[in-house]
Amino acid sequence: MLLFSCICLTAYGQKNSSGDTVIIDEVKIPIAACVEANSKILGNSVEPVAFCKCLIPKFYQYFKNDPEKLNLLKGGNWYKLAKDKQEIVGKYFQDCMTQSATNDSTAKLTITPRMAVGMKTKMKEDLIGSDIEKTNDIDKYCDCIIDTLQVEFTIKEIMQENFNQTDKYQRMLEKCLTLTKKK
Repeated sequence: MLLFSCICLTAYGQKNSSGDTVIIDEVKIPIAACVEANSKILGNSVEPVAFCKCLIPKFYQYFKNDPEKLNLLKGGNWYKLAKDKQEIVGKYFQDCMTQSATNDSTAKLTITPRMAVGMKTKMKEDLIGSDIEKTNDIDKYCDCIIDTLQVEFTIKEIMQENFNQTDKYQRMLEKCLTLTKKK
């Protein structure tokens, strides 16, 4: 879940542009930034407008009593909106991806350079002081995981409930540990 939350937050950090809106409690919230980012990152795995029309009301309900967070939501600044709420963000994303899923089981995750930087930063924070940091080059380890997620996994695989417990995920970790051992 932590890895997925990291992906989610870095995916939606871009600014909003004009377009459709979701209206909740008479508050208009543009969805263009969400739709654009979702289309680029999640590809054909979900219907982007349906996904965003599911996600934005969830964020609104969670942040409606916080004027600063509500302004971030209206402005499309997803990263600042929820960077300290990764668990709830991950749950919302999973719920909405399930509700708006298409039949495309081959769609791959597109990790933009900005997403990769955000993911790597979060992963490195989690690895500092760990056994992996002692035995492996954590920069290379993070790069290996990010690259492998993008190339070898479909979005549907990444979204399954116990993704980090799957054999395929565990094999990826082992591969990355082996390839990034310190000499």
